[in-house]
Amino acid sequence: MIISMDESGSFVESESDNSWCVVSAYVFSERIQSKSYKLLKELKADSGASINEEIKLKNITEKSYFSFLNGLSKLGGVLFSVATDSSLNSDLVVKRHRDVQADKIRKNAPSMIHDGGKKAVNDLADEIQSLAPQLYIQLQCQVELISDLLNRGILYYAQRDPKTLRKFKWRIDQKHRNKTRYEQAFEKVLCPLLQTKSFREPMMFLKEANYDYMEPFFYSQKTIPKYIEEAYGKKLESGVNIGDIIRNDLEFSDSKGNMAVQISDLLASGVRRCLRNGFSDNKTASQLLGRLMLSNEKNKFPIKFLGFGTQESSVDETVAEIVHTMDHFSRGILTNA
Repeated sequence: MIISMDESGSFVESESDNSWCVVSAYVFSERIQSKSYKLLKELKADSGASINEEIKLKNITEKSYFSFLNGLSKLGGVLFSVATDSSLNSDLVVKRHRDVQADKIRKNAPSMIHDGGKKAVNDLADEIQSLAPQLYIQLQCQVELISDLLNRGILYYAQRDPKTLRKFKWRIDQKHRNKTRYEQAFEKVLCPLLQTKSFREPMMFLKEANYDYMEPFFYSQKTIPKYIEEAYGKKLESGVNIGDIIRNDLEFSDSKGNMAVQISDLLASGVRRCLRNGFSDNKTASQLLGRLMLSNEKNKFPIKFLGFGTQESSVDETVAEIVHTMDHFSRGILTNA
């Protein structure tokens, strides 16, 4: 499984309504890798760009972009997205949210038996609290994105293409040749945050699905860490080693040389433009993007919306209609649904 990730938008506080910022992941099997890249090359050719040139959504006609989305939807790859409205994310609200989260993490330090464990918890809290508001927003969006794609993505592929689950290749857009302060923080805090989130929201597993190829990523009764059992408050027979799933093959890649990341960039930009009602035929854009997405649980949508204050779930009627259209055209997550 290849997971390419990119974002669209600056995540900086905005005074304009519907100032959407988006993080997206395109998840696809190596089996369709060459076909996915062929579609990207055709899109570049249609837009007058060379194969080795990175192309942005602003340089593509709507017709060509829609043809690209239609082609991707026939291959079987899946699009996951998390969106946040920067007009609701004031620096004050975000800093308060960040500091509260850091304090919650610090409260776990006394429960650690060893000094090393206490230090690790406090270091994690310090790392999060040191992030600037826009970077904290981006981090939270990416944590939600990865949590969602692991949950729904694994369930989807375990039913249809279980062999894809034998390996997880993460390719995330690299902003600079040297790792940025954010990328370093991201690698440090991602797995602990995901593991903690999994305590509150355990991953969904289907009894009839095939998880055999994921066996290396499961804890056994003998290897499951004590702190996980303590978090659940009971003895567990197995569990998912999220750290291994993430760290086994994670790279920050220069998008100029990575076609998977280029695809995720175009998809993230497309979702953002669609939420902003920026396509001339926004209804068709909603339908085509929706065909790449998976349906969600009842009363939840294919896209996750994230906020940091009291207005976090507020969207206008236009955005609501766009998301309902995406949901209507999304794929069923269960094979018998």
